[in-house]
Amino acid sequence: MSYKLQSFDAISDPNSLATSQDGLYTTSHSSRKSGCFVSAKTGFILTFLAMATMAMVGVIVTFAVPRTNESDCNCGATQAPVVGNPDCTTPSIPTHAHPSPTTCPACPDCTVPTTHSPEMTTKTTMGSTSHSPDMTSVSTMAPEVTQSPEMAKNYRLPTSLLPIHYNVVLRPDFYDKAPANFSTPGHVKIWINCTENTKNITLHINKMTFDNSTVKVHDTNGDPVTVSIVTEDKELQFLIVHVTQDLIAGKMYIFEMNFTAALLDDLSGLYYSEFDRNGTTKYLAITQFQATHARESFPCFDEPALKATFDITLERRNNTPEYQDYISLSNMPLIDSYATDGGFIADVFDTTVVMPTYLLAFAVCDFKYLPHVTANWTMNTYASNEEYDKTEFALEVGVDILRGFEDFFEIPFVLPKLDMIAIPDFGAGAMENWGLITYRTQYMLYDPNVTTASTHRFVAVIVAHELAHMWFGNLISPQWWDDLWLNEGFASFFEYIGVNFTRPEWNILDAFAIENMHPAFGVDSYPTSRPIFATNVNSPDDIDRLFDTITYQKGASVIRMMWNFLGPETLRKGLSTYIKRKEYGNVRHQELWQALEEQASSENKIIDVQDIMDTWILQQNYPVVKVTFDNNNIRAEQSRYVIGNPSDGAPSQFNFTWTIPFTFTSSNDILYEDNEIHWIYRNQTAATFDWTNTINTNNGDWVLANVQQYGYYRVNYDESNWRALINQLRNNYMVIPCNSSQIRQNLMALVSLDSINITLALSSLDYLDQETEYVPWYAALGEIGYIRNMLLTKPIFGKFEVYMRSKLETIFGKIGFNGKVNETMNDRLLRSYIVGGACYYYNQNCTDQAVTLFNNWLDDETQLIPPDVKSRVMCTGIRESRSDTWDRLFARMASQTPSDQAIIISALGCSREHWVLERYMSYAFDDTKIRRQDARNAILAVIYNPLGRDLAWNYLQRNWNQITAEYRMSGGNINRILRGLASRLTTQFQRDELASLRGTLQADSPYLPFFDNALQDVDLNVNWVGKHYSELEAWLSIIE
Repeated sequence: MSYKLQSFDAISDPNSLATSQDGLYTTSHSSRKSGCFVSAKTGFILTFLAMATMAMVGVIVTFAVPRTNESDCNCGATQAPVVGNPDCTTPSIPTHAHPSPTTCPACPDCTVPTTHSPEMTTKTTMGSTSHSPDMTSVSTMAPEVTQSPEMAKNYRLPTSLLPIHYNVVLRPDFYDKAPANFSTPGHVKIWINCTENTKNITLHINKMTFDNSTVKVHDTNGDPVTVSIVTEDKELQFLIVHVTQDLIAGKMYIFEMNFTAALLDDLSGLYYSEFDRNGTTKYLAITQFQATHARESFPCFDEPALKATFDITLERRNNTPEYQDYISLSNMPLIDSYATDGGFIADVFDTTVVMPTYLLAFAVCDFKYLPHVTANWTMNTYASNEEYDKTEFALEVGVDILRGFEDFFEIPFVLPKLDMIAIPDFGAGAMENWGLITYRTQYMLYDPNVTTASTHRFVAVIVAHELAHMWFGNLISPQWWDDLWLNEGFASFFEYIGVNFTRPEWNILDAFAIENMHPAFGVDSYPTSRPIFATNVNSPDDIDRLFDTITYQKGASVIRMMWNFLGPETLRKGLSTYIKRKEYGNVRHQELWQALEEQASSENKIIDVQDIMDTWILQQNYPVVKVTFDNNNIRAEQSRYVIGNPSDGAPSQFNFTWTIPFTFTSSNDILYEDNEIHWIYRNQTAATFDWTNTINTNNGDWVLANVQQYGYYRVNYDESNWRALINQLRNNYMVIPCNSSQIRQNLMALVSLDSINITLALSSLDYLDQETEYVPWYAALGEIGYIRNMLLTKPIFGKFEVYMRSKLETIFGKIGFNGKVNETMNDRLLRSYIVGGACYYYNQNCTDQAVTLFNNWLDDETQLIPPDVKSRVMCTGIRESRSDTWDRLFARMASQTPSDQAIIISALGCSREHWVLERYMSYAFDDTKIRRQDARNAILAVIYNPLGRDLAWNYLQRNWNQITAEYRMSGGNINRILRGLASRLTTQFQRDELASLRGTLQADSPYLPFFDNALQDVDLNVNWVGKHYSELEAWLSIIE
């Protein structure tokens, strides 16, 4: 998405890395300017001619998909969504050019007017149902609005009509400063190509009011089409306009209407945001359309394959000093402004390229910007007047990364400008709108005096993620949301490549596995996980649930696996071909496989990409490979890694076998680069490979498989090899630096399968006293975090605390609170984790220093807290104080930077006073106290406090209806809260309470899958504690 903020979505909120309350969270978490700019007249004629001609002759284009055994399928017209065989591919959409007055190919005697029509805007009275003379009634029968009867729940639009071009005029009206009165009057005009005869126009609409008399339909000659009845299906979010005579295949029609859209603070559609400026509340209007929210701003064909061009006009007040500095922004450059009625200025934007509705974006605000002009495009970073200068870092890395991607893909960025804007209220982390990328404010700002290392790094990561979308998602888009991973998986992989373009010294590629693969394993271990390529994706709720760990992080992980077995250059060239073939069009994953296989073949690499990759994207879960060997052979046996009852999930067409790129090295011949790939095929449960060696594990020799963890699979060995690897870590961990995290993670995961004794797994932590690198500590604290969560309320937790203090003491003594000059990014990140852990486990020296730093800052804001330890310092300060200190910090929060506000949100959950935590829970659902975008993090801060878990759970149970129905918390946030809560529940009684709340939900509740996920987590916890508690108790007694 939108770069969603989850324990994955796609990377966690940076402040959760060394977060105030829970610093040790479980890690589950060319010279050419593309053909877009041909001449206006030529491009528009080509676009309409290609679409209309196809419809008139009734041609249905069928594209063969490689390696499928299906019969031919009908994709319908070029831009129509696939409604039959999902393997059907679609032809490229014609290159876009700006529409201008031209002959309509469907009716040569009429013209299609230039859609930036000043007359239309000035004659339309926004906020009323009147309209200009050129929009007078073309209907002879007054339509009526009715509610449609109950019908089958098919949320997909019919394919008989295809949008070609929109003219949208909107007036976001937030100027009377009373949010209850805010609204957005508007007008939409859509040129539609008819591909088969039909008697209705069905498009999307939501949260709007309109006068049905403004609904008009006519052909391109201007001849009216009589509207008989207008039906709105609120559940399906359809507007169905019935006409008295058939719309004829091969003809073009024009649909238009006036409407008033809601302007709320609900973080979706076109909504309002607010911030304080010197005691005055300032408002702005901004959008979030992905995945299905463009329909909340204007009536439209709101599906990713129904692409079109758009002319956007935004009207803003400019008649008082307070609003004279307001501007409007959209996807394309501003080309005209003129005065209209009521003191408003109409800003007219250039015609867009061919694009889906979800990538549109609008902003009306009084922000300032920093520019960077290149020969082919301009990049601007916008933020409030007080903060825009802090976007310099985002602009710098943005320019570097966009240039890097242009060179990498050998495809230029196709728009003349790219704006990035920081929004005070934004539900996601960021959103890749084409030409106007939106960000939550703290993820665009960098101030070296106050910004933490994790946020500094995250700004670059999130910018790279969104810029990767300019190719993956924007220039080409999935045919339907079931292939969302083609957007988000690639953006989540290439964010690392992008950051490496601009900051190679950060060594960010080394962190990929722990930040992506390990969290993906965590959620992909259940039988009820889902394939990357989703099935049964129909409703908006179905679509929203796809923005998850599987799409983002598992998707990125299997792409990285391809990067390794194809070779980086083969993948690069294959992706360039894949994009160029379908630019401005829609794709399915089969077309990706075809392009990659063709590139590999051209390099004499015989790799059946589809046969390999289908096993990774068309079934859930992943393999564990058991490795055994003698002096002549190495044997690899695959089995399904799954926790729970395997029959609980969907079956697999591959019977849960995979085609696995298997690599290995050994202590006798250590090699971590260019390892030979041995294939274990999906029709094999085991494969044996010739390998002459002298390995003797009794002498400390070892074998290590899945080198650098490029493969999306776990590895198991005989106990003797495990012990040899663990001894290597104890004796000289630097010999296997890139796989030490994998060793521990695999051991802990195998404990859950009863494949490994937990004491053997815990022995892999012995060497941590020596470890000084960020990546291994990050991974280790994640694994330890799960054990901690299981023991938090158990009698042996005190012994566990002592153990952790001893493990952290040496490294804390070395790294301390204060950084050094020219310190590396990884050393800064390491400090945040080590200080976080030391203070969490009550290292007295750490606690004392943190309290002193906190109190000094609270008394005098010029006494700055070192940025990289700020999260833990604030949490510890609140933990060791009373309610008066809590009140002071809460009062100060509003005056802090957005990134510091996020830190304070978490720190306030660290209180040890129950009534304070109860009050904080109520604040979380009060928009006057906590921003809606921050409510989830406030609740999680209380949940992650051992003293707040039960309190928060009781509050959620008592107020469930208010939270979901009145406050309207998003499903994604509900899911994150339930999973956060479940990570702390360890008893059958707690599990039964959670199940009881689930039992109160309706059968069609969108929250049911989230409860089911959480219940699976609790089941795992209860089972884990039951099996391993006594072993942990004995282990802690031995090491005490």
